[in-house]
Amino acid sequence: ALGITSEQAHTCQKSMHNFRLLLMECGRARRSFERVTRLLADADGLSLGRQRLDSTHVLSNIAVLTRLGLFVETVTNFLKELRKVDPDAFESLDAGYAYRYLEREGYFSDAKREQARRRLPVVAEDVYALVSTFETDVEVSKVPSFELLVRLFEEQCEVVNDKVDDGEGGGREGLRVQLVEAKTVGSDSLQSPHDPDATYGHKGKGYEVQVSETCDDNNPYQLITGTSVNGANESDQNMVLPMLDQLEDSKMQPEDYQADTGYGSGENIVECAHRGVNLQAPVPDPDGSLRTEHFGAPVWEEMLSSESETVAEQEPSELGLEEFSFNSTFDRVLSCPSGNAPTHQYVSGGVVYAVFSVTLCSMCPMSSRCPTRQMASGDRQFRRAPSTIATECRQAEQQTPAFKESHRKRSGIESTNRELKGRHGLGDLRIRGKPRVELAVCLKSLALNVKRAVAYHVSHLSKPGISTCPV
Repeated sequence: ALGITSEQAHTCQKSMHNFRLLLMECGRARRSFERVTRLLADADGLSLGRQRLDSTHVLSNIAVLTRLGLFVETVTNFLKELRKVDPDAFESLDAGYAYRYLEREGYFSDAKREQARRRLPVVAEDVYALVSTFETDVEVSKVPSFELLVRLFEEQCEVVNDKVDDGEGGGREGLRVQLVEAKTVGSDSLQSPHDPDATYGHKGKGYEVQVSETCDDNNPYQLITGTSVNGANESDQNMVLPMLDQLEDSKMQPEDYQADTGYGSGENIVECAHRGVNLQAPVPDPDGSLRTEHFGAPVWEEMLSSESETVAEQEPSELGLEEFSFNSTFDRVLSCPSGNAPTHQYVSGGVVYAVFSVTLCSMCPMSSRCPTRQMASGDRQFRRAPSTIATECRQAEQQTPAFKESHRKRSGIESTNRELKGRHGLGDLRIRGKPRVELAVCLKSLALNVKRAVAYHVSHLSKPGISTCPV
């Protein structure tokens, strides 16, 4: 249409940056992702009822800095910006700042490991001096690099009173800057002055990308239905419900949701159940049942004598909550292990109370093992929080072959993460900042969905006897 060849078709990088900024501001990229994904699912008859959720770690275009390197880079970044926005203020500084941080391109950051411990306090003093000098300057205090300098100081340093010896047996009180212990610095602290949104987690510095994908065996191909970006320091436990909110808004909410142990908890299972979603995620420590370990003797004590082992083997264990029958949201007891329904029950303070008749319980052969408590009236009372019920029931369920077989499909999303990070460049981002990372994840996921749909249709058209696209 433009009369140019593909080799001539190119876009100015500045135009691309401006266009990306517009996409971040208007949210059209997210709407396009959701609209195209729904159209593909409807056109090819893909089921959205069964999905899986996983996270993958990504690093924006920043260097992984040491603690000394972080201090030096933050100071250098501020001095460079100060020299541009207020040359007079920069010239008023001691010449040592330019020598240490600008002329030698980060004099302190080239320190060897054994030298860093001595150089860090010097940089901390420089940070404190710069913050003290410009914190009352209206113009400089608004400079983004100065705000990061203040953030760095507040997170990594503290000012303490220190008595200075005057050499004559006396002394005077003074202020001294000292570094806080590294282990006390928060995981949401500044990791790079070039990407203030990046945080630190057990997988390293950067971000965690949440990916939700269909996993129905009858689908000819699977689609990514939702994505989100959170800090590397944030737990996957807190990402289940926000992702379900996103899928509900886009009308792509699943019925069965597969996830790994990082997402599994009694609270998440219950909340998902209230939304009509069956969260199929193992809960941590499946072998550490509270009902047997809290009150039982440690294993090494039980092994002190064979007699104690024999007694332990003969004593029947307490019945687990999985022996009871509950409704889908675990806030109503349907029946006890003997099949008897409670005479009455209610929920108070987030705890389920269910009362069973003394007439039936007195004749029950399992009464000695029942986790209910006997009341003054002789009736027995069941008392548990829904999240506790869901956790213990899941601990038992996840040991069954049926759960393990069903949960095998969750691992398939690992290949999707590798595809996003490998073929689509999510593992080598050339951008910084959470908004840009979110946009990149959204567009790359959309590209992957379209690519899968095209591959399916091309494969379909290549079959003998088919000359038209099925949609």
